[in-house]
Amino acid sequence: MSPVRQHYRAVDPETLALLEITLNETWKAVRSKGTFDAVSTRTAIADLTMQFAQAGQRDPQRLKALVLAALPSYA
Repeated sequence: MSPVRQHYRAVDPETLALLEITLNETWKAVRSKGTFDAVSTRTAIADLTMQFAQAGQRDPQRLKALVLAALPSYA
């Protein structure tokens, strides 16, 4: 199950689909960068994606950029 799914009741289905796309695209970028704990990193990506989405961001590319900038392990 995707870490974003834990938030499924907080958003509508369309937004949830957008968040899943963002999570997957961000995960691909992080995965190509090196070694890390996969579970905690995916959870961090999901939590940050949700945080930025709840603040009103809906553009998947912008969400991805914000999440990558906020991930300590990616910087």
